[in-house]
Amino acid sequence: MSTSWSLNPDPRGRRRWIDQVQWGSTGKQLQDTAAESFRQSLSFFNNVLLGFAGVALFVGTFLILNTFSILVAQRVKELALMRAIGASRWQMIGSVLAEALAIGVVASALGLGAGIGVGALLAYVFRHVGNTDLPVESIEIPASAVISAFVVGTLVTLVAALLPALRAARIPPVAALREVTAPDRPLTRLAVAGALTTAIGGTTLGLGLTGQGGEATLLLLLGGVLVSFTGVALLTPMIARPAVSMLGLLFSWSVPGQLGRLNSARNPRRTAITAAALMVGLALITGVHVVLESAAASFTKMVDTRVEADLIIAGEPGGDSMPTFDPAVLDRARQTGGVREVVGEYGDFAMINGRPSRVNAVTDLAAMTRMLPLRATEGTLATLPTDHVVVDAERATELGLHAGSAVQVRLARGGVRTMTVAGIYTDDDVYRVGGWILPAEAAHDFRVAQPSLGYLRLADGADATEIRKQIDALLVDSPEVTVGDRSTFIAQQSRQFDTILAMIQLLLALAILIAVLGIVNTLALSVLERTRELGLLRAIGLRRAQAMRMITVEAVVISVFGALLGLAVGSGLGAAVVRALRKEGFTDVALPWEQMGTYLVLAVIVGAFAATLPAIRAARVDVLNAIAHE
Repeated sequence: MSTSWSLNPDPRGRRRWIDQVQWGSTGKQLQDTAAESFRQSLSFFNNVLLGFAGVALFVGTFLILNTFSILVAQRVKELALMRAIGASRWQMIGSVLAEALAIGVVASALGLGAGIGVGALLAYVFRHVGNTDLPVESIEIPASAVISAFVVGTLVTLVAALLPALRAARIPPVAALREVTAPDRPLTRLAVAGALTTAIGGTTLGLGLTGQGGEATLLLLLGGVLVSFTGVALLTPMIARPAVSMLGLLFSWSVPGQLGRLNSARNPRRTAITAAALMVGLALITGVHVVLESAAASFTKMVDTRVEADLIIAGEPGGDSMPTFDPAVLDRARQTGGVREVVGEYGDFAMINGRPSRVNAVTDLAAMTRMLPLRATEGTLATLPTDHVVVDAERATELGLHAGSAVQVRLARGGVRTMTVAGIYTDDDVYRVGGWILPAEAAHDFRVAQPSLGYLRLADGADATEIRKQIDALLVDSPEVTVGDRSTFIAQQSRQFDTILAMIQLLLALAILIAVLGIVNTLALSVLERTRELGLLRAIGLRRAQAMRMITVEAVVISVFGALLGLAVGSGLGAAVVRALRKEGFTDVALPWEQMGTYLVLAVIVGAFAATLPAIRAARVDVLNAIAHE
């Protein structure tokens, strides 16, 4: 939006384009700069994908950790025998890490191959599907991608297997004589470590959200989120047993339900790690959803309470721009019966005192002050002469400007012009006009000399529906632009949040898929671990269908527990971000209750789906062989 809410960014790529290309560039310079801008755009996209890949690796770490923990628990007797015949603790650690190294190398190779395949598929789509302007001629596999795939994949696997390796080294030789595994150690140390880690993560995240980190703000944000998630995961075993026991009460009306409830609570560490993998993905989605929902709620409140226009002409924003329409529409709208005032607004980028800035040109500044929350602190906000400009107080303070100061303005067309600051205004903390306001004549030197927004105030008693139909008829040649009341404008502009959320949900679906695989893997290994127990249950009368229900209840309870954790952590994280952005226009914290309920229902479905294969395996356990199983 040109006159916009403060969430609208001022992309650095566009600024660089203005700074280097718009004025006095040769064709070769234009081509080089355009290529560099495109590379930078791809670089940003790559960074986004790498961020989501990092989330997937973080979630995958829980899966690997849980797998090796279960494997070590299953091989206690074997590992104890190795210790009894002389294996040292370091040799035990080395054996587990060697196994992790082999798995990491193989998995990295498979992941690299899958990535190359996906890249080739995308290249094929670009070449053969649709009328794309970006044909891909060949597939290139940079050496950095191959090296990083193996380094990252192997390193993540080794790090995740380190704790199980240390646990294997602590197995005493006497455990070879025991028929049962040793009970889990107390959770006190784990809880203390989790509390400290969460505190460190929260502090780091707070520094990033308040902008006190300077150039390291982004690293503080990412590090704070990562460390906070780790801390919450460490704290999760403390609440796992009581939480899953309470959730399991919903299924305790049958014997399989009671058994599934007890199984899900019998090993809090394992349950916590499995649930934490799902928690991370859902927490990120919920957090983003809270931010966008709060953005939409704040935007709605802003338009309802701060904008006095009865009708607004606008199109749905795309990127950093909005659709434009013929300026003649504004002139004809003024002549429409029942219309009291009309203000048109043009938007562009310009160089002001050597700095790239967003600028707006308005057709009637005085009328605009009656429709939008603008108040003069210096000078006047009356009709602007050709060589005058007004600026908001924040930028005026930053540049040391006052009413009467001169600024050097360079628009997309024409040379540098000297303009006088006619006034300094303060806009609402919620509604931001965009900084610099120029007279309507300046729009002739914009890249697109057409308005992107139109504000209409109607006379008392005017028929808004009839006037809207007449304005719609004027916009027949601009189908992407519509006219509507404030509620229509709110719905139109809020659709951009839906698009952002859909993209994030799609990318984070990978993390949730990994979490589902974690539940499947945990249950499958758990079924193997409890082979003899399952055989005994079957021997005393547990039917196959009941065995399947038992495993399904266990999976659903763990899945819902992880979902509740994710919703709680994500809501808190999103609310913290919203509070930190109060000065940027976020006035309300809104929780997406409907979507959160949907996520809980999906968690039940995910748990039931993840239990399918382990449940079938449990039902097929041969009773006699299971009882004789060692």
